[in-house]
Amino acid sequence: MVNKRKYVAFILMLVIVLSACGKDSTNRTALTPKSAIELATAWVEMENIVMAGGLYKESEYTTFMHKHLNYRYLAGHLDSKKKLNAEIRKFVTKKKAKRFIRKNGIIKYEKKLAQPETEDEEESLLIWEIATAREMKSKGRKMTFELTVPIGDTRTAEKFTVNYIYVKKAGWRIDKFNE
Repeated sequence: MVNKRKYVAFILMLVIVLSACGKDSTNRTALTPKSAIELATAWVEMENIVMAGGLYKESEYTTFMHKHLNYRYLAGHLDSKKKLNAEIRKFVTKKKAKRFIRKNGIIKYEKKLAQPETEDEEESLLIWEIATAREMKSKGRKMTFELTVPIGDTRTAEKFTVNYIYVKKAGWRIDKFNE
């Protein structure tokens, strides 16, 4: 049921991101602090879904051993490079997508994508819904924002530096997320 909740949250964030921005004088979608936060929030949701292996259907979860490590196949909606890239490139650049796949050990095994099996991570205490953004740099089709995200009820926050690039025919995408 957690997967369904994550999926609904992901869909809502996608709708918000796709409808949040207006056009500027160059016919390019403006990246406002609000839309920068929405895109980052949607990316974090998608990243969590991918790191969980996707939204598995009943009896779809399968594991195997490869090079002395336990791996799990990604869920059906993410089990090929084409499907995975189609999902994550809604939020990030092509370069960021490649770095993400490499960093997380996603491999192709027996014609399907798989990732090392990990312990389920604890639910994040970051409250993205009330995050704030401060524009740090803007040059041409590149922008950098510092996002401040509150941590639970602790009255503290975590800061993220996020670089965005405007991609023709796609819109703003995250190129670096705290990297």
